[in-house]
Amino acid sequence: MKKLIIGSFVGAILLFGWQSLSWTVLNLHEKEYRYTAAQDSILSVLSSTLTEDGQYGMPRLAPGASHDQMEELHKKNEGKPWAMVIYHKAQETNMVMAIIRGFLICLFCVLMVCAIIGRIGNKRFMSVFATTLYIGILCFLFVWYVGHNWMQTPWDVLKPELLDDLVGWGLTGVWLGWWYSRK
Repeated sequence: MKKLIIGSFVGAILLFGWQSLSWTVLNLHEKEYRYTAAQDSILSVLSSTLTEDGQYGMPRLAPGASHDQMEELHKKNEGKPWAMVIYHKAQETNMVMAIIRGFLICLFCVLMVCAIIGRIGNKRFMSVFATTLYIGILCFLFVWYVGHNWMQTPWDVLKPELLDDLVGWGLTGVWLGWWYSRK
C-alpha cells in the first residue's frame, strides 16, 4: 500500500509539474490557441447566433437529416472551409479549481498506472519505465492522434501533446521504475 500511495503521489507531482511547465513557462501549446485580428467580430456573430455552450462542427445538418441529405452536404462542401468551435457564453477563469482538478486527474491516472504496475511480476526499472511510457503513448494515440485522424487536427497542435505525453509519462516512469525496483 505504501508503494501505491507514495508512488502515485510523487508520480502525480512529476506529471502535473511537467504539464504546468509545458503550458506556462515553456509555452509549448501556443499554436493550439491562435490569434486572429477578427476575434471580436467572430465572437459577436457566435454570441448572437449560438444559444448554448458546446462544441459545434460547421457545416453540419440539423438532427434527423437523411443519409441522402448528408451525402449532398458532403459533396456541396468538398474543398470548402469548415470549422470546429468550442463555444462558451461566459468566460470563467477560476484557475484554482482548474489546478486542483488537474492535479487530481494526474493523481488518479498515476494511481491507475501504479495499480497496473502492482500486477507486474517483474518490477525491474526498465519494465516499469517501459510500461509507464507505453501508457503515455497510448494516451497520445487514443486521444490526440484520433483527433488528427478524424478531425485533421494539425501536427503543430499535436507535437506539444506528444511531447507532453512522452516527457510527462517518461519522468513519471523514471520515478516509478526507481521506486518499484527498490527492495
